[in-house]
Amino acid sequence: MHLVLCLLSGPRSEGAHTVKALATAALEGGHRVSVFLAGDGTGHGETLAPLRQAGARVVGCSADAAVRGWDRPGMPGRGSFVDLGEMAADADHLLVF
Repeated sequence: MHLVLCLLSGPRSEGAHTVKALATAALEGGHRVSVFLAGDGTGHGETLAPLRQAGARVVGCSADAAVRGWDRPGMPGRGSFVDLGEMAADADHLLVF
């Protein structure tokens, strides 16, 4: 199963914690996990970096991050909504937070 988690919520929500917990459980269960960060969710790139090391694909919209002043060229996982489209096309389940 391929689980895609899209995080739009910012730092004043439980979204990042929920995404991290769901992704970790899915990875431990042997599932494929992709996480897409957009809008205020791009601020959680460092918080969710351990998911990348655990085997998840973590991509953040670099344009959204740039508008908010959070984009760092050379940072792993920079992408766009094209990446989200590819993830969604391949997903068995897609959840948005």
